[in-house]
Amino acid sequence: MPWPLPSQTRRLVGWLLLIAGVLLLLGQVLRLVVTYYEYRRLGAEAISAVQLAMQLLLLLAAMLLLRYGWHERRGGGAAK
Repeated sequence: MPWPLPSQTRRLVGWLLLIAGVLLLLGQVLRLVVTYYEYRRLGAEAISAVQLAMQLLLLLAAMLLLRYGWHERRGGGAAK
């Protein structure tokens, strides 16, 4: 496969990364809401530090997917 990717392929990759980032972000926000309600209902022993850390790391991954997808969609960083 040639490098850098053709502009049409870069735009497609950008859209796919944006879609993946939005879906991951939506899923993690929903999981954080459920975790919050568990915390409110059951107290601090309802959630663990590992669970909370993984959710925050996945939120960070969603943001990075969105950032990189936007970058690819806009054609940034390509050798013209």
